[in-house]
Amino acid sequence: MRPRLFASESGSTLIEGRLEQRATIVALSIGGIDQRSIALFTSTHLTTVRRWRCRIEEGNPLSDVKRCGRPRRISEASRIMTIAVYCQRTPPLPGVHRWSLRDAQRFFKEHLELIGEPISRATIQRILLEHALRPHRRKYYLQITDPDFFPKMDHIIGCYAHPPEHLYCFDECTCIQALNRITPTLPAAAHQPAFEDFDYQRNGTTDLLAFLNPATGRVYGQVTDNHDRHTLCRVFSSHVRMHRPDSVLHYIMDNLSAHYHDDFCRTVAELSDVPYSSLKTGPQRRQWLQSPNKRIVVHFVPFHASWLNMVEIWFGILKKKCLNYDHFTSVQTIREAIMSFIDTWNDFYAHPFTWSYTGKGLHQKAVRRFCLLLSIETSQMDCKFLTRQLLLMSNIAENYLQFIPVADWLRLIELATQKREYMTNIIQSDPGPKRQQHAREAYTRFVDSVINGSQLLARAA
Repeated sequence: MRPRLFASESGSTLIEGRLEQRATIVALSIGGIDQRSIALFTSTHLTTVRRWRCRIEEGNPLSDVKRCGRPRRISEASRIMTIAVYCQRTPPLPGVHRWSLRDAQRFFKEHLELIGEPISRATIQRILLEHALRPHRRKYYLQITDPDFFPKMDHIIGCYAHPPEHLYCFDECTCIQALNRITPTLPAAAHQPAFEDFDYQRNGTTDLLAFLNPATGRVYGQVTDNHDRHTLCRVFSSHVRMHRPDSVLHYIMDNLSAHYHDDFCRTVAELSDVPYSSLKTGPQRRQWLQSPNKRIVVHFVPFHASWLNMVEIWFGILKKKCLNYDHFTSVQTIREAIMSFIDTWNDFYAHPFTWSYTGKGLHQKAVRRFCLLLSIETSQMDCKFLTRQLLLMSNIAENYLQFIPVADWLRLIELATQKREYMTNIIQSDPGPKRQQHAREAYTRFVDSVINGSQLLARAA
């Protein structure tokens, strides 16, 4: 059944929906469908179906007839000027970078030459909502920045799909504030929620280090004063010692520096009873921690992709069920509340966590977003970010091209050819010689694998 159209929809969308609904009524009528079935299918009244059948039989159009009423006071040119000012200019006030309706109303009142007359806040809002393109609205998005994102993601998803016997998702929930509302909460009344005052008193912070077992949903956690490498090694050791000495343990972690610090590597070596020699760089230590030839194996999620760690899901549950609905007069009270919730979770709520996301469509989205960034030639693109994107596109070309529609890949090649000067200027303007060298190498690889990679495109097609 088709959904009804509500008055809260924008004007253009509402008109298009009405025309589509009327066209459906006419098409079904021509097809010989009875009026009651048409009314049921289009979610309209039987009278509406009869009216539009008669309108078409009389040779009238599907569009609304001209109605009486006051004509538009704001001309089309003034409406376009309103949108242009709101979306393409910043307020003429020092330090203010975003319009409010009140600011725009005052601005148009002071600059009558723009549209010829003052305009109200409600009219400005109505004009902005009539158009599908609304750049005055902002929303966060998560861009892939790890060049090796997809092989790392495939590895983590493989761990979830075929988990080893002892698999744990580990992370820290940091700076949990012990907040105490200064004003008492008002109890709920009939058809009214309970009211909490916005003002609160801070009584300190605490950190939580938690291990989630996806197979059972049980959580092991400790509240700590901090989450430095010494605390990590101590809590991690206590969790490992809960298992038999011959158990092979797998841990999924993010790329916090403490997770691959030399001290943590030594702790893993001691608990695994294997030798360890200090490694100088982070990539070397991460590679050693991920090596399977020891009792403890660490699996790192891609950079900037903590959402692949399932313990983040449990942190959200902790916040909703425990931290958001209480008043904590001290750090000790919030620590007791967290540990009590962990016990309650393990006794009553714990359940297996099943990962179903496969990454489908993410390769295509990464290519399309990079194409968009190239097309707009944004000044926010720096050399470091560009280098990562070039390497990411090269990896996709060499290993995942079968997941990219040919039209999207051709679009990337076209834009990369057109924007050579834009990308080379970004690389040359970077003050760091090493970053420049790394960027040039990434761009050379990008040219070979993407721009000149016609054989790869033929293989994908």
